[in-house]
Amino acid sequence: MSRLDTQPTSRRRLAVVAYAVVILVASVSSTPPGSLSPSGVLGLVGLDKWLHALGYAGFAFGLAFAVRGGDRHEIWVAIAGASVYGIGIEVVQAGLPYRAFSVADMGANVLGAVVGGLLWFGVTRAERRWG
Repeated sequence: MSRLDTQPTSRRRLAVVAYAVVILVASVSSTPPGSLSPSGVLGLVGLDKWLHALGYAGFAFGLAFAVRGGDRHEIWVAIAGASVYGIGIEVVQAGLPYRAFSVADMGANVLGAVVGGLLWFGVTRAERRWG
């Protein structure tokens, strides 16, 4: 048994569902104006975009882990799942008076999901190689 398989599948899946709920609650809750600094790491994009990318990287990584994604197809399914969830959250925000729909946030969500999936791919390859 691989070190990556130490948690039962049901626990891993429950953890991903909990993570998705946390993302949903954070995404539909009202935030005070000016609660995030406008410039993020390196001043390239706002801190909120970094948080979006980080959150969805973790989500895609968790999805791949929950389904024991080891091949490219499973990893792309995890990336797609996290991306669709992120896009869906932005659509939900469009209907909330205290939140805003943002294509840039969608992009950060999708980019984060791709990074998370690629990280999982790297972890599984390294684990197989050095097991």
